[in-house]
Amino acid sequence: MLKDHVRRYWDRQPCGTQFTELPWGTREFFTEVERFRYRVQPFMHRLIGFERYAGKRILEIGCGLGTDLLQFARAGAQVTGVDLSPRSIELTRQRFALEGLSGTFLVADAEALPFEGESFDVVYSFGVLHHTPEIARALQEARRVLVPGGELILMLYHRHSLHVWLGTPLYAAQRLSRERRVRGFRLVWETFRELLRRGSWWQAEWVRVYDGEDNPLGRAFSRAEVRTLLQDFQEVHLRLCDPIRRRFPDWVNWLNQRFLAPIAGFFLLARARK
Repeated sequence: MLKDHVRRYWDRQPCGTQFTELPWGTREFFTEVERFRYRVQPFMHRLIGFERYAGKRILEIGCGLGTDLLQFARAGAQVTGVDLSPRSIELTRQRFALEGLSGTFLVADAEALPFEGESFDVVYSFGVLHHTPEIARALQEARRVLVPGGELILMLYHRHSLHVWLGTPLYAAQRLSRERRVRGFRLVWETFRELLRRGSWWQAEWVRVYDGEDNPLGRAFSRAEVRTLLQDFQEVHLRLCDPIRRRFPDWVNWLNQRFLAPIAGFFLLARARK
């Protein structure tokens, strides 16, 4: 079953663990994970505004290591985190215990949340639901557990982005070079033919491997598709952002953050109300 593959994959490497070699669960490990996350995604505090939710009941779907949920808790929110990965929930509990903060953390499926309706003021899910097989069902569940007027904060990968436009042909060429042992003009020609024949497949593969070669499921959506997914919500607002690209020099990242990310970023951030 696909969902079981997804669970096993993220249980082997909870999101964030791949960016440090420190022992899992130590204070130093969590500090490094947090430092890395907000250095590579410097827009997070500005766009999410964690401090604005003091006293609110927050549910994070796919809490990972609890890094974002911790920001809400530090600001005084009442937090609940769920994740398909038992290891992620275990690490989130350790993280909060080290901070001396309280919260509720459960292993749960985004497509069948274990909560009564109208239980939360805010449902937050950043970079998670594009990994669940039935995203429409997960969003129905998010809406169900929100109070009337409650807020959804959602990030999904964006299909019409520089990451996808530029990365897909480069990824196809790299794979073809390795698998067919071709170079030069022949590689350019075979890549061109492959993209004409199976462009959508190569695009989907490139998005999938963003979170690792063995990642069983990862998808990107257009703005129109996200609006359709959120058609039962009100006041839908979308904006784009993009992480720091560590392989590129500072000046390229500056240009990207300043000018390109707002129009062709890979992260599509949606806010909506029930």
